[in-house]
Amino acid sequence: MRPFLRHIRHLVFLFGLSVAFILGGCSKVTKSNYDKVETGMTQQQVEDILGPGTPTQSVDIGGSGAKQLQWKDGDKTITVTIVNGKVTLKNASGL
Repeated sequence: MRPFLRHIRHLVFLFGLSVAFILGGCSKVTKSNYDKVETGMTQQQVEDILGPGTPTQSVDIGGSGAKQLQWKDGDKTITVTIVNGKVTLKNASGL
């Protein structure tokens, strides 16, 4: 019975390792996800697609909040500009 349990433990370990590798290797910075981002979306809607972004700029002009968020994966970059809580511009490079 012991060799059987050892075999099961190895299979469980390999399965867990495979899942971690697959999930860890899934970048959200893709052309497909970039295409899903649309003008007028909220920051939350964008983050539902791309995950949390890194703020790169934030400006307050006469009560209008504007910020730029960025998502990077190696040479791939997606940048989104949000004004008054809505996407106004998006840009990508390396996709």
